[in-house]
Amino acid sequence: MKMSDTREQNLARLRKEAYVIEPGQKFVVDDFKPEDAIGVARLYYAIYGEMFPVDHVYDPDALVRINAGDDLFQAVGRTPKGDVVGLYALFRSAPGKRIMEAGSWMVHPDYRTTSVGLRLARKIHNNPPEHLGLDVIYGQSVCDHVTTQKLARLINGHHCALEMEPMPARPGEENGYGRISLLDGFVLLNNRPDELYLPERYDAQLREIYGRLDLDRAFLPDSVSEEELVASGETGLSAQPVGDAGVLRMEVQSLGAGFAERLADAEREYPDMHAYQLILPLSLPGVSVAASIAHRAGFFFGGLLPVWFDRDALLMQKVAGTPDFTKPLLHSEEAKTILEMVEADWRTLQDAD
Repeated sequence: MKMSDTREQNLARLRKEAYVIEPGQKFVVDDFKPEDAIGVARLYYAIYGEMFPVDHVYDPDALVRINAGDDLFQAVGRTPKGDVVGLYALFRSAPGKRIMEAGSWMVHPDYRTTSVGLRLARKIHNNPPEHLGLDVIYGQSVCDHVTTQKLARLINGHHCALEMEPMPARPGEENGYGRISLLDGFVLLNNRPDELYLPERYDAQLREIYGRLDLDRAFLPDSVSEEELVASGETGLSAQPVGDAGVLRMEVQSLGAGFAERLADAEREYPDMHAYQLILPLSLPGVSVAASIAHRAGFFFGGLLPVWFDRDALLMQKVAGTPDFTKPLLHSEEAKTILEMVEADWRTLQDAD
């Protein structure tokens, strides 16, 4: 088996090649094929130079290998010469098997006035491969402009959560916009009925969000008390920093004794983060108590994450300092309503001090 080249070897080849894509070519939008791999690597290099943090995007052999599995699906805009002038992809980021994230949406600078970007997005969201078994496609829109938010409306996406300031300021923007908030959007492909528990604290907010979604959900009373939660077993919680963004994401797999302690331990293990995100499964009895405990620990509402664990989840968050709720630029009334919910719950923490 051929050993993959190193990142530096791949970059050295791209650097030496200095490949130039001819502008004005016709193109088709299609599934990734092995012969597209070098074009995908060239496109990443053309747009990001040598700065993209993931090694395999510069490695044609790795791109072929990963696309052959179920963890990555790429669609490309391809010219008759074989040049790749646009890219959009599905990849795994949530723990569920029936949800994938859409991202790596790129168009070569000479083709940004063409339809390639929109056609790629429609292909990914309207016709994902059946073998992936998806119920939901998830994506994030930055809130320092509204371009990608407008795309979400064109592909029947719904914004269900708002992450306050998880993204560092863009490079080279001294005294500029600052940290960037992200809208979490979801395209619903299949509607599998489910029974869930709504935390008492966020019952009204979650019902309002669900009211905009074509999802068959029944809501069960969550009568588990704090004493019963402690006696029901152990809490399972994983914590993982999100790259170098200064964000810690905590996902709960089981609820029971030690929830408050596990939450506090994770924060102590990863001090000085700008944002802490907590994802609670709405399928677990006791989630109402867990949300209340998290709120007492300084966490506030983030929104709904449909099918995150193959079942729905609640996002809560905690941010260093005072979030600037006037900064996010939001396109839809749906998104503006989410912001109002997030800010209102954050203010209850300030009122309690």
